[in-house]
Amino acid sequence: MGTIREITRKVYLGDHEISLVGEKPKLGRRVSTCFHANPARKARAKLTLEKISKGLVIISTLPNIRSFACSQQVFDLEMEVKEHLPEAKIFHVASDPKSGWEEVDKLHPFLKSPGFTLDGVDSESVESFKQAFGVGVKGHKRIAHGLFALQDGEFIVSYIPRQQYGIPNIKRFIRKIQDSLK
Repeated sequence: MGTIREITRKVYLGDHEISLVGEKPKLGRRVSTCFHANPARKARAKLTLEKISKGLVIISTLPNIRSFACSQQVFDLEMEVKEHLPEAKIFHVASDPKSGWEEVDKLHPFLKSPGFTLDGVDSESVESFKQAFGVGVKGHKRIAHGLFALQDGEFIVSYIPRQQYGIPNIKRFIRKIQDSLK
């Protein structure tokens, strides 16, 4: 019996090389794996496959919600979506404990998009999420920065920055969504 080949990709945190586990989502592919993430901010129920399978949905993955870059990603994404894609639903997912979201609420209490955590979620579900979005950091519980747009559960834009240090280019991501919807 053959072994399953683990797919990894290289990204960078400054000069430091990081290996991501899972394939970068291909456009047109459906999210079909079962997973859940626990509610952490402005959400009562778990994030599940069913919630991201209807309409235009944006998934934002965050490596460290307490960091400036992640907090700014949450802010910038909501502001850009509100202006350019108001019909889209945004779901942020981090691997930090729920308490990490307190900083976001202190800095940006008016933001409406819900936050979720993979902390406290069963390992099978966490790995399914990391594989489905290609954001698992090899040998670590963290996930990488990523932005994903889905239309009725199908990937229409996938953006995992090669340089993980800093804030992803949200304006470019929004333009790509707009172009894909034309």
